[in-house]
Amino acid sequence: MNKIDYDQIALSKAKELGYDTIRYCGERNGRKYYRLAKTSLIGKKYGLPQYIKISRNGGSIVFVKDLQETMWAIGQENTLYSL
Repeated sequence: MNKIDYDQIALSKAKELGYDTIRYCGERNGRKYYRLAKTSLIGKKYGLPQYIKISRNGGSIVFVKDLQETMWAIGQENTLYSL
């Protein structure tokens, strides 16, 4: 059984879309959520962050467009990375 490298899938999709940094946010309903960012914009306020979700088998990569899903991902990210 092959192990899927979700981080690598997310990073390659981010680079394809013009982003250069990813950040794991959590897992919900069998999908892994990642935040996409540009290092030049880190620390600046530029609106809602962009998130993608990757299916369990790594075959489906979808932008998160629903506001409730985005707010969930923001909350998870804050929980994971707060000190």
